[in-house]
Amino acid sequence: MTGRFPAALALPRAIGVRHPPWVTLGSFALVAATGFSGGGYFPGSWGWATLGAAWTAAAVLLGREQTRLARPAAAAAALLGALTAWTALSFLWSADVTQTALEAERTAVYAAALLAVVLCARHRPERVVHGVWLAITALCGWGLATRLVPDRWGVIDTISGYRLSEPIGYWNSLGLMAGMGTLLGLGIAARGGSRPGRAVAAATLPVLVTTLYFTYSRGGWLALGLGAVAALALAKRRLQLVGTLATVVPWIALAVWRASVSPALTTTQASLAEMAHQGHRLVLVLIVAAVGAALFMLAVAMVEPRVRLPRRARHAVRVGLAGAVAAGVLVVLVQLGSPVSIVRHGWHSFASDAPATVNGSNLNSRLFQFSGTGRVAQWRVAWDEAKAHPWLGSGAGTYELFWNRNRPVANRIRNVHNLYLETLAELGPAGLALLLGALVLPLYAAFRRREQPLAFAAFGAFVAYLLHAIVDWDWEIASVTLVAVLCGGALLATPARPSRRSGRRVAIATALLLAAGGTYTIATRIPMNRLDAAVAHGHWAGATRDAKRAAALAPWSSEPWLHLGEGELNAGLPAAARAAFERAVAKDAGDWTVWYDLARVTSGKQRRAALARASVLNPLSPEIAALRR
Repeated sequence: MTGRFPAALALPRAIGVRHPPWVTLGSFALVAATGFSGGGYFPGSWGWATLGAAWTAAAVLLGREQTRLARPAAAAAALLGALTAWTALSFLWSADVTQTALEAERTAVYAAALLAVVLCARHRPERVVHGVWLAITALCGWGLATRLVPDRWGVIDTISGYRLSEPIGYWNSLGLMAGMGTLLGLGIAARGGSRPGRAVAAATLPVLVTTLYFTYSRGGWLALGLGAVAALALAKRRLQLVGTLATVVPWIALAVWRASVSPALTTTQASLAEMAHQGHRLVLVLIVAAVGAALFMLAVAMVEPRVRLPRRARHAVRVGLAGAVAAGVLVVLVQLGSPVSIVRHGWHSFASDAPATVNGSNLNSRLFQFSGTGRVAQWRVAWDEAKAHPWLGSGAGTYELFWNRNRPVANRIRNVHNLYLETLAELGPAGLALLLGALVLPLYAAFRRREQPLAFAAFGAFVAYLLHAIVDWDWEIASVTLVAVLCGGALLATPARPSRRSGRRVAIATALLLAAGGTYTIATRIPMNRLDAAVAHGHWAGATRDAKRAAALAPWSSEPWLHLGEGELNAGLPAAARAAFERAVAKDAGDWTVWYDLARVTSGKQRRAALARASVLNPLSPEIAALRR
């Protein structure tokens, strides 16, 4: 068996994972596959991820007569499964059943992944950390290549404003992923199972942090810093972690400094030739930084077993660190004022409706601003939505409808930049309780597993996600949330007494139900993919046939008819588009876009009625105003 996959097994072995590293490879595949599929934002990747994870869990359960699962792990898996069921149940009262069904499909990915990891990684949870770190390194390495080698792999994204977003598709989520990968890589460098593995992990840190830098994500940097504090607080051997930081930080600083003084890579008006020239030079600097970090880490790993600091020396180091922190706090207070004034000024800056600006075309200045770019307005609308539906919520995926009707500005927003507030607004107190229960249990388990080599690293990455989710919509980027789910699963996974037969049956039923859901998700996407391909090639008979098949599999969804109608309208077939849009309106009368599209292909009284309905659903729409004119 070893000879079949020598390349795939080489790097896991180098970081201390012995054959067979199936948990490592499975974790890597789950995060990498969804990451390279647009970050897992679109439904096309959900079914396969759910199916793979759920069948893995079912195989483990069916292949063993007795299943050992600790109570916190079983409870967390049950809560996430219950959240999936509650999300699907909100279909009964949702104002947008199309989006509600999609939200249930996405949540099923996380429930299946958590169940699989707590079952498969009970004896070696650090293998999950290895796989996730490898996947993040691959994703960030590819994303960084699009910036540094734009003449070969460059990606033009006008929406991102030259902020690095590939291959995830959203710069802030890529920044968070790079930050979580940095924490995992730092943990492996400090406590890895082998010296070569520790050196390899150290070599990836300049790449990961440089990726974070080019996203210009302030939330990503804050999540990294707070996650590092959490990891340091949980770690048993803090001095070793501090020593690892001291070893790699100079090399990371070299790479980030070089990136910051490369104008073609940090401005929005450089030519392709300039970007390629400076990008190639930065590649050389990154190679030097990676090799330097690896060699220094290898030297530290060789010397470390022979060094034993006396108690007084360790005490002096702790006092010195505490003094450095106190000095830093004092400098901040001197520069910015009292804590109260700092909080007041920070909130005023964050609550400002003005977006974060840059000094000319230089994106570096964005990192030193604290504007919330309209997040507070989103939070207020979400809170109003929660008050309007205090018991059950408005239904999963319905925030966009509420935002369009009540937004104070004309910005288009689909998800609240706050996971917890959006869950309360859409799923009510019960949904929020299920979510918080599933997220709190890994934190509780972490303090019981402090002795595990990489528990502190997984804990730091998990905390970084939880805090970042307060100010962004990372839940909708499946690859990023899967990193958090797998890290949380690694903290929960631990051997335990054999489960009761009834509990095992429930777990098997849950795994099979999730697998069936994943299969159904795949089945619904096949005709949709064919529909989009037929529309792109102008095969209208085939497109209509595929739309009917997709509608038969998901009779509640307006998506097939909306895709068909928009394709026919763009092709100059208004009569056919009108028929498709009328079917879409019958499925989802709460979506302003279907009324708007219907108004585009009708006239007279019907057009005025469609525009009136669209205006009620989206009063500030510039598209509707333009169509009226």
